[in-house]
Formats: sequence, structure tokens, C-alpha cells
Amino acid sequence: MSNNSLVDHLISSGYLKTPEIIGAFKKIDRVDFVPDNLKSEAYEDAPLPIGHGQTISQPATVAFMLELLEPRAGDKILDIGFGSGWTTALMA
Repeated sequence: MSNNSLVDHLISSGYLKTPEIIGAFKKIDRVDFVPDNLKSEAYEDAPLPIGHGQTISQPATVAFMLELLEPRAGDKILDIGFGSGWTTALMA
């Protein structure tokens, strides 16, 4: 699986709809935010452990959340408990 196939899955499942958020998911590759030993699972639509009892969120959950949030350029958003940094990077 690849980042593009993950994005396609999230679009076809109805989680990703907004062109700007789709663009962010295409640009910010989840594989860069998971531990080396889990890179082969980075494109699964599932949460993955990142250490210290934390996980990187399931892609569908992040897509759903961002679609509801409707972030726009210039918005100030406080991301508490950002874990891997992936969601923060998607909003940047």
C-alpha cells in the first residue's frame, strides 16, 4: 500500500472530501511519523503504537476530525497531546 492508495481509500470511504485536506494528506506522508519497525504498516487505516503508551491515530479518524474542524489558512489551533506530530503537520 502507498500514501496515494491510503488517500484514495479515505476519499472512497467518504472520510476525505475537502480539496485542501485531501492535498494535505497527499503531501504529508504518514510513513514519516511512525517508528521504523512499523513503516510497513504506515498506510493501514489503523492506529499504530509510537512508544510511551501513545499511538498515531487511525487515518480515518484524523480525516473525519479535520473535515469537521474545517481548518483554514491563518487559523490558530491548539493541538494538545499531538503525539507523533502527524495531525499537526496536516493542519500546518
